This record gives sequence, structure tokens and C-alpha cells, in this order.
Amino acid sequence: MGELPIIVFEWWKDPKGYRLAEVGHPKLLRIVRNGRTRDLELSRPLDSPDTFRIFATTATTPEGLLKFVQRFGPLTFLGNDQGELVGDVTRRAVIMQDTLKWLSAHPRRKPPDLGWSANCAAWLRWDPQAKNLRWQLHPSTLLDGLWLQFAQAVTRGVHIRSCAHCGDLFEAGLGTGRRLDAKFCSDEHRIAFNSLKRSREK
Repeated sequence: MGELPIIVFEWWKDPKGYRLAEVGHPKLLRIVRNGRTRDLELSRPLDSPDTFRIFATTATTPEGLLKFVQRFGPLTFLGNDQGELVGDVTRRAVIMQDTLKWLSAHPRRKPPDLGWSANCAAWLRWDPQAKNLRWQLHPSTLLDGLWLQFAQAVTRGVHIRSCAHCGDLFEAGLGTGRRLDAKFCSDEHRIAFNSLKRSREK
């Protein structure tokens, strides 16, 4: 039995999947359920500490957001009801991506105003493994949980960098498996980058 997780979140998603559609008055692009009944399955989309990074790198377009929702479920309560408002959620993904890239380029400077907040319930729990009390955060929605994951990552002393080969965001520093001055998300991408550089120099 490991330590208690800091962020605890269960969320409902449609086992029949989702699709992009223009619905409502006025017609707005939304991600709506394929299923017609209330049959939903329970998931734990924040069990992976990387979910916020997947959101920031893939959900900035309608198609990318659809793939994210297919995998993790809708971002807000509207998602399984009236449909997820694509423009609103993709803007949030762009803000998160831009902030992560800014922090990657300026690790010791104050970032621009983020303009976001996260709603959650905070409970104090006894952790039998660590033998002490720990906060547990229970976000209201998946979007709230992603911002909490983001905050947890950027405040725990690691640096988030953009891979010089693929552009994906990755963590560097103590406990991440990548050196603090790492420029690549993996050794494979470091080798590929240097190989491509040598071929261009010939």
C-alpha cells in the first residue's frame, strides 16, 4: 500500500464515446455523447500524474480535444449533458500550454497572470504509510483537477521543459529521471536530434 494520493478524483464518461457537433441556440461547436441513455462508466482520469500535460499538448484544437475526451471523459459537468463547449475548453488548454512553455523558458521568473482557478474540497486524511496527516484534494470537475495537477507539478521543485526534438513538455530535476539541464524528453530523442543535426551539416 503506497502513500495516499494528494488529488483524488472519479469521473463519468460515455462508454460509446463522443463526437464533434454544432448544437444549441446559437449553434456552437460542442463535444457530445454518442450514447443516448444515462449509462456512463466510472473512470479515474487523474491517476496518472501526466494527464495535465496530455491536456496542454493535445487539447488545443477541436480534434485534439475530442481525442482527449474520448480517453479521459468530458472536462466539465456540461460534457455529459448539453455537450462540452469546445472553444472554452481549448482556450484553457492553450493557456496551460503557453504557461508551461513560458516556465520552461523562464524557470526563475514570475509568469504572466494565469487567470484561472480550481474548485475543490480539501480533506485532512491520516496516511498509514507515512504515519502522518496529509491533505487530499477532491476537484469538482476534470478541468479543476487538471489545474490542480498543473499546480502540483510546478510547485514541487521540478522544472518543466520543452523537448528540443519533439516539442513535448517533460519534467526535469530531482525524482523525475531527467537531469535538471536536460533538453530532451528521452535519450531516444536526444540521439535522433543529434543524428538529424549531423546529417544536415554534411
